[in-house]
Formats: sequence, structure tokens, C-alpha cells
Amino acid sequence: MMVMFMYTSQNAHFRRYVVFLTLSLCALGSSHYGTASAQENFSVEPASLTPFVHHDQNRRISKFSSMPVPRYASLKYNEVNGRVGPGLEYPIKWEYQRSGLPVLVIKESKYWRKIRDPQGDEVWVHQRMLGARRTGITSDQITIFQKPDTSTRAVAEAEMGVVADIAECEGDWCRVDIDGKRGWTSRNSIWGVDDLG
Repeated sequence: MMVMFMYTSQNAHFRRYVVFLTLSLCALGSSHYGTASAQENFSVEPASLTPFVHHDQNRRISKFSSMPVPRYASLKYNEVNGRVGPGLEYPIKWEYQRSGLPVLVIKESKYWRKIRDPQGDEVWVHQRMLGARRTGITSDQITIFQKPDTSTRAVAEAEMGVVADIAECEGDWCRVDIDGKRGWTSRNSIWGVDDLG
């Protein structure tokens, strides 16, 4: 199964296409051991997939959503426009084409949310474009284990840049689901699950 997502720049002087990943999960023999891999022709820079919340940034409750800011969220639809300002009158900076992409909400207006994506770009999206689905993206090659213990059976492997559904995190481990492959992996290898305070 192949799953791809990309986003494109709308800058008049600069247009680039970034394909984050191609997800390919395949069963190997009777062990059902799978691999999720990034497309060979594209890569995600490791340095861009690291926590970027300033430790001196105070977390607050927004008067618009009554939710904490900053906080993690995910894109709700396969097509989401990221604008340079909080309104339709502002030009589109990025077009995101992957539902479930984890983002960080860093600022709010009444109907718009300023987000930062895994590569560090900041744009405004309408509040309806964000969902409650909890996801993360692998910041390194990972192994998914049956239990939160490296001595247990390996369920699957995933390269950097793969989006995973996050079921829960306990200590140094997170329970993830990547295209039906469920298990535990290191919390430090997932962008979008760090403690925001």
C-alpha cells in the first residue's frame, strides 16, 4: 500500500514541492513483519523534525478556543491551505495534501490558528482544518515492538518521515499505529509527542 503526502509553496518567486513520505507496509513471510519507508527520491531533513517549543514559552489557555496554546493537533483533510495571515484575503503560502499531518498550534485568532509544521514552517489555517486525531511523525528510523521493551518481538520498522497514529505515551515509550501495524516505539523518535508543560 502506498500513501503519499506533499505540500507546495505558493510564493511567487519560489515554488518547491516536498513529498514527505511514501508509506509502504508489506508482510514478510508468516511473521507479518512490515516496513514503512520514505520515497527514495525525497528526504526529510532530520534537524527539522525535532521539538522546537521554547522552554521559556508560557503555555496559556486561549480565549478563543478555551484550549491550551501551544498544543499539538493534526490536519483534518487531504487538502489544507496554509496562509501568511489569519484570513482568506491573505495569500496561500503552503498547500498541504495529507490528512493526519501533526502540527503545533502556536497562536490563535477567533477563527484561525497559526501552526508550525514538522519542518518548521509557520502558516495560518482555518480552525475547521484541524482535528483532534492524535498523530506524530517519525524523526528517525524506528522499530515498533510488541511491548514497551526492546527485548520483545519487533512488529514493524519505519523510516524517518512516516506519520503514525498515537494511542498513548508512557514514560519513554509511545504506542503507535502505522497502517494497522500496532506496537510500541521510543518516544524520542516521534515528533509531536513531547511534553509541552
